[in-house]
Amino acid sequence: MFLAQIANAPQLPDLPPGPSLDRVRGPIEIPPYEPWQIGVMVTLAVLVLGLLIWGIVRFIRTRSSRSQSELPHLTALSELKTAAELTKEDDERFAVLSSLALRRYFETGKGIAALGRTSREFLQALDRQPQINPEARSSLTEFLEHCDRVKFAQASLTEAERNALTESATALIAQFEQAVEATPQEVQPQ
Repeated sequence: MFLAQIANAPQLPDLPPGPSLDRVRGPIEIPPYEPWQIGVMVTLAVLVLGLLIWGIVRFIRTRSSRSQSELPHLTALSELKTAAELTKEDDERFAVLSSLALRRYFETGKGIAALGRTSREFLQALDRQPQINPEARSSLTEFLEHCDRVKFAQASLTEAERNALTESATALIAQFEQAVEATPQEVQPQ
């Protein structure tokens, strides 16, 4: 009986037409990264590269300045020699360059503020330094006074006076370098 009812059942209407296959698109390609993600990665890469270059440049500068600051006495001796050679006719320039070489030696090698100070201020700063003996201080005072006379009072120098000034500055540098070498030996415990 159930089968008879199914056989007599009314027919179902036809299905409406479905979507047509000619309007179906293929899969949409999604890029692996969004444009903003690419921009962030490029920015980070540039930042890391910039920091790396900055670090390398800083390392090179520190290394070169360290090598220069390790040998201030050699630099000062070279400056004194150059001042004597290049200023044979100009006494004032010789005095300026010679005193500048010695002052730069004290500034870089000894940590004593000498540049941008008058001779008197510089000598007063030396009074606070225990490594400077009275003999060296008097030699330095004579050297600076002689250079100041040439620079400010337009005193002239003979060839012998030029040589004496250069030798005096060289001896001062040697004396201070010997004092530095002798100091660590005295500090060592016995």
